[in-house]
Amino acid sequence: MKSAPLVPLPEHTLTCYFVRHGERIDHVDDNWALTASTPYDPPLTPHGLEQARRTGVLIDQLERQTNQIHKTEYLVLTSPFQRCVQTAQALYEGFQQQQQQGGHAPEPSWRISVEPSLCEMMSENYFSEQVPDSIIDKSVENIRSKNTCKDMAYYEDYVQIQRTLPRYPEVFQDMMARFVSTLDMVVTRMVDMRMKRRILGIDDPRIVVVFVTHGAGIGSLLWATTLKPGSNDVDYCSLTRAELAARKALGSLPQFGTSRVPAYSWRVGPKTYSKHTANL
Repeated sequence: MKSAPLVPLPEHTLTCYFVRHGERIDHVDDNWALTASTPYDPPLTPHGLEQARRTGVLIDQLERQTNQIHKTEYLVLTSPFQRCVQTAQALYEGFQQQQQQGGHAPEPSWRISVEPSLCEMMSENYFSEQVPDSIIDKSVENIRSKNTCKDMAYYEDYVQIQRTLPRYPEVFQDMMARFVSTLDMVVTRMVDMRMKRRILGIDDPRIVVVFVTHGAGIGSLLWATTLKPGSNDVDYCSLTRAELAARKALGSLPQFGTSRVPAYSWRVGPKTYSKHTANL
């Protein structure tokens, strides 16, 4: 069967970074969940926060290599789970760190939005029951009120792809399809936005989207961008950079969560950067 023809996209149309959250407290403290009011939503450890800051420094270094860091819009899309939202804030702190230490021009600001479809796999291996959808509104409100991610503006124009969490229990194949669909839909929105800007003749900066999610999600995003299985053992705060290359076929995307075949092709560097946290 003949594969669909590729439709090349202009260079620098879209860059994505895929980041797993940092070290979570319940993986180092077996007793934490016994007294937690929301045992399904553990925060990061101090070590995990530092892992995320170092990852933000690495993103800054990679972005400076493009020589377009001050002509770029940065958007963070995060899972609603607390450990991912905290990772997003620490990433930005690390990204900004170079400004204070190196005397560089001020870094561009980041905007952030909560994307429920980036959440953890609703597996019986991870949860004993359905995680409540209230975790989504709680995360959004905490960001808007500056209880967390206080240095980032909430991106009010972003429309969530899914407004609820996946139904429990979720199987691996459905989780993979969820992440492939999420990436395809985000990319399509960004490509369409840039095309409209060019048609209207308005300022069209480069766009970078930082996805902050979970280990299984990172593996699925690696599949979506490389068509190779991701590792089942993704390190905390592993980082992958992917450059959008082409659309595989024109026409509408499949219905959300129904296909594990990605709609775009990518140029992907090393699958994961993890040495930046090796000596922590």
